[in-house]
Amino acid sequence: MKLGLWIQGARPKTLPLGLAPVIAAAMTMWQTVFVGVYGGSYDHKPCPVFGGRPSLDLASNYGRCLTSHGWYIAVTLLCAGVAVFLQIAANFANDYSDGVRGVDSGRGMQGVSLADAADGAGQSGADQSQSQVQAQSQQLAKESAAAEGAQRRQAPSRLVASGVAPKKVLAAAGISAALACACGLAIIALTGHWWLLALGVACIVAGWFYVGGKHPYGYHGWGEISVFAFFGLIATCGTSYALSDTVPYVVIWVAIAQGLLAVAVLSVNNLRDVDEDAAHGKRTWMVRMGRSGGKKFTETLIVVPALMLAAEFAMGHPWTAAAEEVETACGWQYASPSDFVGKEVCDYSHVAYTQHLFVVTAVAFALACIVCLAAAICVHREKYRAALPLCAFASLALAFAFGTLYLM
Repeated sequence: MKLGLWIQGARPKTLPLGLAPVIAAAMTMWQTVFVGVYGGSYDHKPCPVFGGRPSLDLASNYGRCLTSHGWYIAVTLLCAGVAVFLQIAANFANDYSDGVRGVDSGRGMQGVSLADAADGAGQSGADQSQSQVQAQSQQLAKESAAAEGAQRRQAPSRLVASGVAPKKVLAAAGISAALACACGLAIIALTGHWWLLALGVACIVAGWFYVGGKHPYGYHGWGEISVFAFFGLIATCGTSYALSDTVPYVVIWVAIAQGLLAVAVLSVNNLRDVDEDAAHGKRTWMVRMGRSGGKKFTETLIVVPALMLAAEFAMGHPWTAAAEEVETACGWQYASPSDFVGKEVCDYSHVAYTQHLFVVTAVAFALACIVCLAAAICVHREKYRAALPLCAFASLALAFAFGTLYLM
């Protein structure tokens, strides 16, 4: 079996949805952990590597312990591993469940033969001349080939539908889930939050029963809510808590934006498959709303996160940060405490850093808005193949934009 087919089965175009919440939370909480009260100051002893932070030191009224940058990066990478491996496991599990139910029929790597269509045209034209029959047959074959080609371009191939043994796909899902569990256990060891184990089990169960089991909730309109919860709230807030032992309101704001984009990706996928889903009894939101209503809803899901970013950008007014740094860059230096005459000393190194960070923040803000707008336009024009990766990339751009904004 070709490796490329397995990579395609993992649905790499959607994997940014798992990475984006982790990146957003890690960048958002950086200042809180290393500058704010939850990270401690250099007067504190270093935080332990394993077992989590000690209780808040009320006597010092500042921080708990000095968090290591290496520890922070390690936990962030492990959170990313949990998110990505769980997403891959869910993708393989969905491939398996839909494949054995026949939902993904016609989505294999090979095209469908057109012989039946040509024969049908020949039978219906038995009373016509041989040349007319052949002409109609060729025209029908071309139209059928064009329709099938368009469908293949819109809908990606699936493993079971391509002839891969269902047991192998199920095994791949299990291996991916096991890797996610390994990353999760490492996070628990580093943070001391053993209750995260129950959260991990809930994620695995939710991924399986999305389209698996006798009563998959994804068939009854609960998939969108699950995606919002797990790819938005849980992934973002869980990463924040693992890194800082807290979930401030700014993280919840970012989590909502990420969750909406994740639902947008699912909606684009369901819009593309709305006819097939309706035929197989999948009552997704797109099936319930219809193609026209589903398009408007999906466009809204894409635009609202961009508006949330714009609102935070306006309230954070990062353009004034560099000016404030200039005002505080200079001070008076005295030779001794008793001297009344000193000299002015300026340090503009941090000013340059803030100015550069503002440029990066502005570029990230513009990029996120542009990508969201492009994705919404593609949905409006029913170019779902282009809209899906654009929505996934928008989640990354949005995460980076939020992150750089909160770094200032």
